[in-house]
Amino acid sequence: MGLRASEHRLTLIALYLVTMIMRASFYVTIAVIQSHSYLGGLTEWEVAAVLIVYPVTELATVSFFGSYSDKVGRKPILIASLFVTGAAAFLFAIAPTAALLLPFAAIFGIGAASKVTTTLSMIADASGEDNRARLMGYYDLSTLMGLAGGYGLGILLLQFGLQPTPILLVAATACAISGVIAYLSIKETRKHVQTDARMSDLLREVASDRRIQLMLPVYVPIISLYGLLIANVERILEDHFEEILSNIDLIILFAMLGGALVLGIITMGHLSDYIGKRRPFIVVGLLGFGFLAYLLFTTAEAGDFSGLWAIWPVMPLLGFTAGSFPPAAMAYLTDISEEESRGSTMGVYSIFFGSGMIIGPAAGAFAYTSYGLLGLAVLVAILILIACIGTYFMPEAHGIKAESMTSNE
Repeated sequence: MGLRASEHRLTLIALYLVTMIMRASFYVTIAVIQSHSYLGGLTEWEVAAVLIVYPVTELATVSFFGSYSDKVGRKPILIASLFVTGAAAFLFAIAPTAALLLPFAAIFGIGAASKVTTTLSMIADASGEDNRARLMGYYDLSTLMGLAGGYGLGILLLQFGLQPTPILLVAATACAISGVIAYLSIKETRKHVQTDARMSDLLREVASDRRIQLMLPVYVPIISLYGLLIANVERILEDHFEEILSNIDLIILFAMLGGALVLGIITMGHLSDYIGKRRPFIVVGLLGFGFLAYLLFTTAEAGDFSGLWAIWPVMPLLGFTAGSFPPAAMAYLTDISEEESRGSTMGVYSIFFGSGMIIGPAAGAFAYTSYGLLGLAVLVAILILIACIGTYFMPEAHGIKAESMTSNE
């Protein structure tokens, strides 16, 4: 049973839509603050500071929002998160100095914490073992489209000379509109609200699960790669690709890789559900991303893109392969979650996410400022190696209602 046959079809479609808009609003902001035209140009460490404060705040609040959604339901928190994110984008648009960006980034963190936990929980509520990777894959797809529509479009608009403020104001407005869409279109998916449950007990139950603990060395490096990429792409484009790629070349490159990644997410999500395995797809996706990063790093270091254009089919092939780990990774998380504490489980995942978003930008800033592209390439290789090794120790959970393995066992 896929999306079309689901009884929650309209709610899921609306969830994917507002996720795409919210992500686009966030990534537009990230692309803009990396530009030399925003507030006279932020330093590498100032950008990294913004990208660190945001997940730190998310880490500090995500457990509350995850467990609270188990108590009172998902929808109210989801709607509020969209307006909070829109407010953060608006504040970035009118910020007079760089010093104010840190508290504004904290507001982004609150919006992210409440949005991610509720959205993932709602998708998990509406999924079964036979369609879990697909529905999570569609979530990753909506996130990717937000990234492409926000970060990618933001970069292109800046390259074509648009000013940062109007771009950010449009992003803030779009996010507020998504809040209205959510209010009108999304139905509550939490079947049994536990107003008498203690949030600390829900969180403790999840955190003590051995399977959750074994995810730590896998998911944190993966998210660190994600944070490293977001924190450095715009600067790398300006420093290394501006002279060897035209704006049209950039559009072709983004479209080729983005299209292949979308196709990979959809195809590999279906295949993961069909085969009933998650771990092989996580590893294959990581290796695809690693080889793609290697090709792009070495090309930028050489200052000549002609060699890579000559073997251009390799890039969409690796982009397709990289699309295998997002749906499998998210489906695995839902496989091991329990219905009564699902929001708390997604909150723990968001802690992994926030930790990676601290490690990735900080380590990436150090590697890039100290050793250039070579430093970033080595860092990417190390993170992928750690995640692949960690995946070996994760037990498969698809189709198995295993007893929870706690740290006391």
